[in-house]
Parts: sequence; C-alpha cells; structure tokens
Amino acid sequence: MVEDSSEAYALGLWCADGYHRTSSFGLSNIDLRLIQRFAKYLLKNFAYERLRLRVYIPTAYIERLPSNLDKICSKISCLKVKKARHISYQIYVNSRPLLRRFKGFKARLELLANDEIIAYFAGRFDGDGSVASDFRRDLRIVYSNIEEANKDKQLLSKVRGYKTRIYRYNKANTYCLYVSRNDARNFLQDILPFSQKMRTLCPVETEGASPK
Repeated sequence: MVEDSSEAYALGLWCADGYHRTSSFGLSNIDLRLIQRFAKYLLKNFAYERLRLRVYIPTAYIERLPSNLDKICSKISCLKVKKARHISYQIYVNSRPLLRRFKGFKARLELLANDEIIAYFAGRFDGDGSVASDFRRDLRIVYSNIEEANKDKQLLSKVRGYKTRIYRYNKANTYCLYVSRNDARNFLQDILPFSQKMRTLCPVETEGASPK
C-alpha cells in the first residue's frame, strides 16, 4: 500500500480534488499551499522539470498572481478566464504508473494502517472539509457520490469508532459526511499533525512542527 503518511495525505488530497486524464495525474485547488504540499510529494518521485502547473486567472485578478510560482515547477501555463471568483491552480505530472497506483489505493482504502487512515483524512479534510469556529459544530467532508462517503464513514468507525452520519444535499447533488460533535475535537486533534488547514487554524499548537 502507501509508503508513508505523506503519501497517504497526498491520496486524501487527490481523492478530494484530484485531476487526472489518460496519462496525467495531479491536483486542482484554489489554495496555493495545498498545491505546494502536493508538489512536494510529486518531487519525491519526479524531477523538478517533470512537473507542470496551470494557473487560471480571473481577468480582474491579473496583478494578484503570486510571484514565486517558479519555485513549484519550471513550466507554468497561465490561462485567463472571465467568469471566476478566485485564482485557481492545477499541478500535475504525466505518469500512467502513478495514476494507476493512486487508483489502486483509492479502491483499497480499507488496507491502510490506522496512522495512514488519519493522514488520508487530513488530506480529505484539507481538500473538501470544513468546521465551525468552535471546532465542534458542522464538521463535515463533502463528496460527489454516496459510495465514497460510505467507505469513509466505515473507515472512521474502524480507526477510532467515531460516530458519523451522511446527509444528501439534493440541489447541489453532493453528500456530506458529518462527524458527531462529541467526536469532532478528537478528529481534528488526530489530523492536526498532517493537516495544512488545521495548522492555519491552530498555529500555536503546531508551532515548530513541520508537515508530514
């Protein structure tokens, strides 16, 4: 299965916001920090020159483009778009073997070790998760289909016995996996060492720590 927690985290991110074509494997997101984390994982397996980055820029935001994108990869394509609220990014590499590898991981999530499951959920939460300001209410992860939501529900029960429920939003055609208020803080504490989002929300607790 996965080599370590950093690969499990990358798997969670990819399951949440993954990009793939016939031979391309990558991540799409509006958060540049997540793009950088994913690029860091890709650089463990590929040379800097192999990575590709597309940047989609709303016409009103041209001047807001970050100046350090060349640190992520050498080849950057910038595309202007009219109807968009945010700058968005797509980091990828052309690799059929890596795409097959991650598709295999996704199909066999139940084989992950407990610590790998936690790192995987950190990636899922960073990509498609949210929580209220009290870190208890409305802790949820969004899914596009019920099969993935059910699989993750079973994983959370397996690893910590967390109580969860799935709610369908018909208008958005999405499914939300909600973690019980009684388990919310424990879940967030579990993913804290791996989660970029939680490191931002709780900088004092993670001071001096480095992303896994």
